[in-house]
Amino acid sequence: MGKIIKKIKNIPKRIYRKYESTKYRKGRYSKFLQIMDAKQTLEYLNNNCVSFCRFGDGEIAIMQGKSIPFQEYNADLAQRLREMLVTKDSRIKIGIPYYYMHPLNSINDFTKKFARALPAQRRFLCKNCSKDIIYIDTALTQVYQTYQEYDFDNYYKRMQNLLRDKDVTVVCGEGVLDRLEYKALDVCRSVEYIYAPSMNAYTQYDTILRQIKDTDRNRLVCVVLGPTAKVLVYDLAQAGYQ
Repeated sequence: MGKIIKKIKNIPKRIYRKYESTKYRKGRYSKFLQIMDAKQTLEYLNNNCVSFCRFGDGEIAIMQGKSIPFQEYNADLAQRLREMLVTKDSRIKIGIPYYYMHPLNSINDFTKKFARALPAQRRFLCKNCSKDIIYIDTALTQVYQTYQEYDFDNYYKRMQNLLRDKDVTVVCGEGVLDRLEYKALDVCRSVEYIYAPSMNAYTQYDTILRQIKDTDRNRLVCVVLGPTAKVLVYDLAQAGYQ
């Protein structure tokens, strides 16, 4: 009897999920925000000297007051991320997932199912992003995880141009980059590492920022630290780093 009552109580939720999934698949969200797709994003970044960062479900969760596996909720971090979503600073571009708002036949089945189950994230982005801002695509660096059909080799070579012959400083947790399938950093002129906590990096924010600022401003900085990386990118852009 209890299972039947539970199923009855869940009917409104199931109807809502079905409605939202249909709304997404019919492209009703595609005109809410201006987002470049992955190819447009790559072309833009290759032609413009800007800093950029990528928001995904982890950042949205933090902004919604939730913790994620490698970052506990922090009110200050959440507020800073919200502010960044609507920044109009010309030195930085913010990425949000193109496929969250645009149903695509070319993405793989896992990503399709994932995208259809994100009504709360879509509503959050519609409410907290600006219609006046053109966002880049978070999937810029994840086309091999996102798409089923894509010219991966050509795209990857073009993406490497962002790093080619550059002196690069990578900020990440130890071992985080050891198992990458594509070795994007092979085309850099030089690579140096600054290691930071893989878990709850925001608790060491000031220390990490000081360490990065000890490096030459002519070096390109790549930060791989979850939600903390986004705020670091913003503050580094203000300090003259790319």
